[in-house]
Amino acid sequence: MSRIFLLLLAGLKFSKLFGSVATMLIAVGVYAIAFGWRYAVGIVAMLFLHEMGHYVAARRRGLRVGLPMFIPFAFAWVKLEDLPHDAETDAYIALAGPMLGTVAAIGAYFLARDQGMHWLMAVAYTGFLINLINMIPLPPLDGGRITSVLSPRIWLLGVPIIGALLWFHFSVILLLVAILAAPHVWSALQFKRDDP
Repeated sequence: MSRIFLLLLAGLKFSKLFGSVATMLIAVGVYAIAFGWRYAVGIVAMLFLHEMGHYVAARRRGLRVGLPMFIPFAFAWVKLEDLPHDAETDAYIALAGPMLGTVAAIGAYFLARDQGMHWLMAVAYTGFLINLINMIPLPPLDGGRITSVLSPRIWLLGVPIIGALLWFHFSVILLLVAILAAPHVWSALQFKRDDP
């Protein structure tokens, strides 16, 4: 028991790392109960690599950023402690997550295909789906942050996509994205190019 206590104290010393590892392990545990441990580890690894794309891009632009945190069946995120100075930096950071996530999904796909691992093929397909949905041009998704460099009006293209996804495959997470996107859609409707 004393060893566990000492490990917890050591973990508190590295609280940022402790929080990230703890939420990652919780996510693996929850996914393992629902889908088995192989898929659980694979999907959390996909989410981790996606978020590390954002992390590395933010660090390359000189911004302070926290390590990834996970909420099972919802999402993962990295907290930007310094906000991007302009839309181009924000788009750069947003694009890095789906790019690295897609590269990871491609690697998992070819490994699964060559080795005949069905569970890894499911991880690869889920990775592709996560990154594809993240590219919908509507905040708070990465696609909304990427398209803001061009014009907030592009966010309006994301509304029918989210609507169609909700209609054909209802998900509480998609509903949450739609609710979080509503203020951004309103600001896109009121956007005037000549505003400062």
